[in-house]
Amino acid sequence: MQTDLPLWRRPRTRLYALTALLWVMMLGVVALAWPVLLPFTLAGLAAYVIDPVIAGIARQRVAGRPVPRVAAVLVVYAVLGTLVWIAAVSILPAVYREAIRALLELRDFLASITPERVQEWTRAIDAFLQRYGIPLDVTPSTGGLDTPGGRFSVDLAAGMASALHDLTLALRGRVSDVVAFSRAILAGTIQTLFFVVLLFMLTAFISMDAPRILRWFETVVPSHWRADLRRLRAGIDAGLSGVVRGQLTIMVVNGILTLIGLLVLKVPFAFALGFLAFVLYIVPIFGTILSSVPIVLLALTGGGPTKALLALGWITVVHALEAYVLNPKIMGDAARIHPVLIVLALVVGERSFGIVGALLAVPVASVVVAVFRFLHRKQVELDERAAVPVVQSVSAAPGPAPSTPDQKGSPT
Repeated sequence: MQTDLPLWRRPRTRLYALTALLWVMMLGVVALAWPVLLPFTLAGLAAYVIDPVIAGIARQRVAGRPVPRVAAVLVVYAVLGTLVWIAAVSILPAVYREAIRALLELRDFLASITPERVQEWTRAIDAFLQRYGIPLDVTPSTGGLDTPGGRFSVDLAAGMASALHDLTLALRGRVSDVVAFSRAILAGTIQTLFFVVLLFMLTAFISMDAPRILRWFETVVPSHWRADLRRLRAGIDAGLSGVVRGQLTIMVVNGILTLIGLLVLKVPFAFALGFLAFVLYIVPIFGTILSSVPIVLLALTGGGPTKALLALGWITVVHALEAYVLNPKIMGDAARIHPVLIVLALVVGERSFGIVGALLAVPVASVVVAVFRFLHRKQVELDERAAVPVVQSVSAAPGPAPSTPDQKGSPT
């Protein structure tokens, strides 16, 4: 019998070991070839996002026949291409011009900063805080952090001077030569366009053959595991769809709210900053923090410290809305991922793979969570199946035979 063999000689054990070895080898190849596989990974994610639309079009009937999947992909690409063309013609040139002007103004602004101007900003911020009863003193104080009046004291002038000095040194070489900077932007734009074209081509190929690709993955799995594979795929699909579409929703909402606030506050280059915020919001939670730096700087150049504080306050409101309303509602309900796990995945992804790791951290975390949930449910099912024979054997165990009256000695 198979159970009499040692564990390492059982066919099932060898199958499990071979499967684990294949997975380890595949993950090793992915880790080594990650820079090359990045376009394929993003293309697979993009194909996954648009697959419901393609599948919906393919289910339609024209002249009594279903629409071919290739035609459905072409229809989706025609719509997306039209939208991209409209954006490239009407939006991106204006954003580019505003970005160049913003960098030039930022360069001039940094060159005009003097200690007297920093002291003037400090007094203006201190007056603003006192007017609204905020217990914070930003003027230099010798009493330490806690002043006798119960207000916290921070030497804002020294901190601002140090930060602006570091920022000036970092940006001086980047914005001093406008021609070189424009050439760098043009080269980056060409590389980005090449990457986008490659991404569109790979996405089209994957979308056209998506059902065949899924069937191939099923063929490499033993037949008695295919039902479990379909259940696992359904769980991954539920979580991943919630993450991807939920994050797109958060990007749109945050971008619109940021643009509205910038327009109301009359911050210079509001449309360029709003577009930048929309793009950076693709990174959950940290996108808001990254977008706040140029917004506050340009608000400071265009309206002084008061407008910079108001812009920072509005960004804080948008960040609070994302953290406490949008993320728990969209990510928590649709993707069923706790916000703490999202932050952990973002930190690990960014530290391990940079900005690409931050972009893919939440989708990967969603897949990992779906796998763990599937394994947990599978273990519960196995425990329940193992308990059923025990219950049946107990219920079917023979008890003492019922006593029957002796016919000869039965009372009459």
